[in-house]
Amino acid sequence: MTHGNQVAGSVYKVELNGDGSSADVVSRSVARDNSYQKLDLCITGSAACSGHTECDSIIMDNGRILAVPSLEANHIDAALVHEAAIGKIAGDQLIKLMTLGLTEAEAEEQIIGGFLK
Repeated sequence: MTHGNQVAGSVYKVELNGDGSSADVVSRSVARDNSYQKLDLCITGSAACSGHTECDSIIMDNGRILAVPSLEANHIDAALVHEAAIGKIAGDQLIKLMTLGLTEAEAEEQIIGGFLK
């Protein structure tokens, strides 16, 4: 999670070089205030392999996020999947928690805490 004027970069490159190799990579991030994040995400399959990556981000305030996913298949039997989503906290989630007695700030913190676990 970034906040204020923080800038963060995350890079991962997974190379699947052996037959039967696999990877399942999950990335979660939150950008608040005026912060910026760049996520460089790559899976390369050079054998009969399977790779899956999931990149989910929450953007708040004036935060900015750039997700740069890439998949590189160098073998006919490389099965690679990438899922990416960037969005804000849903208003109905906030309302539900606020009806249970939380303030808006407390509700946001609960949602973010659960998302980042």
